[in-house]
Amino acid sequence: MDKRKYQSYINNFRRRLAPLMKPGLGMQCNVYPSSDGGAVLEFEIGPATENDDNYHEESKSLGAALSNIDQRAFGGNLEGFSFGGTNTILENNRIIYIKEANPKEWSDEAAVKDVSGLLRNSERAAR
Repeated sequence: MDKRKYQSYINNFRRRLAPLMKPGLGMQCNVYPSSDGGAVLEFEIGPATENDDNYHEESKSLGAALSNIDQRAFGGNLEGFSFGGTNTILENNRIIYIKEANPKEWSDEAAVKDVSGLLRNSERAAR
């Protein structure tokens, strides 16, 4: 598991998103790595949430990693799913990213793109 790659992305994502958040909100990240170098990142945002990162056991695939999270976007046998690029799930106080192993998906530029995508989604929801 390349923990440095994951941590670098998480730090960049936080740095890019924090100025856009209300004061007093925290962001915890649960990292569910897969053996191919990808990972599922579950960011929980809330007023009583510590800015902390928790690494979980490595799974054999991104689908298997996603099965560790209670989410409503995908159901059934998740090990049969194939994910490419970055996939986003927005649920209540959570942002879930399913990110393939490609180094481009873990760069600072990817963090900028992911935050921009959140802003576009929130603008659409406000209409």
